[in-house]
Amino acid sequence: MIDVQRLRVFRAVVASGSVQAAADHLGYTPSAVSQQISALQRETGLVLFEKAGRGITPTATAKVLAAESEDLMDSLNRLGGVVDHLREGRTGSLTIGAFSSAAQFWLPAVAKGLRRDFPELVLDLTLNELGPESPAAGRRDLDITTEDADVDGVERPGHSRHVLTEEGYRVAAPRGHELLDEWDTQVPLGALAGQPVIDNDYHGNTCTRIIRNACRAAGFSPRYVARSEDHHTALAFVAAGVGVTILPALAVPESMAGVDSRELVNPTPRRRIVVHVRDGAADAPQVRRALELLDEAVAKTAARRSVLT
Repeated sequence: MIDVQRLRVFRAVVASGSVQAAADHLGYTPSAVSQQISALQRETGLVLFEKAGRGITPTATAKVLAAESEDLMDSLNRLGGVVDHLREGRTGSLTIGAFSSAAQFWLPAVAKGLRRDFPELVLDLTLNELGPESPAAGRRDLDITTEDADVDGVERPGHSRHVLTEEGYRVAAPRGHELLDEWDTQVPLGALAGQPVIDNDYHGNTCTRIIRNACRAAGFSPRYVARSEDHHTALAFVAAGVGVTILPALAVPESMAGVDSRELVNPTPRRRIVVHVRDGAADAPQVRRALELLDEAVAKTAARRSVLT
């Protein structure tokens, strides 16, 4: 079993670049740091540092150990936070993962309601565009994700799945664009053939696949002229006249200078938005309340946007 304190000191030396710098950062003497490193090398049977001039440098083995211990140290830090919360009498914590537009338009109302009902709750919000395979996915109590509405949803092991809503996609174009002049409310997807398009998402995720399949069904491939990994930048490019972009309805702002949008049809791409609830957290009162607040936020956003469109 590796001594955690020795591991912390070792990581400090690797990160700081020298024993002296690590000692300064940790408030130790250089001799104490050297003793901890020597003990860790004996404990693991590994050569972690080698001489370099007047100092030392981490070996390739040390670099691997430092990188592989990152998740462990993060987990220990989180565990320490839990202990602090329990000792101070706090009611616990709640971790919510969401894609950016859900975080922007729904989670503020959820956070406000939770702060009102659970004043001591520690709320941790993370973006999950990298999907369920990301290292943080298993630690989320609630995880708001998307699915292709034309495909049956998939249950996630260790979670229950709740459908929040379904929505279509819109084309956002510079105000006064020919597409907006020709089509008052709905634009056939095929009308985008040949148009300069701005990509706005991580490649290979759900929205990318939905758009790609819909365009294929309409008989064309988008002519991308710029790529961005967030829709805010893509919309700024649209406002500047660079091209058009295809977005799910939730991600389209209710108003934005220089930008208008229309619903896309024929075919009509759609996505389903669901929340996965970790089984171990499902009965917690803050989780049940978060689900209620989330349903309310979804309904209010849909009602407000239906009036505007």
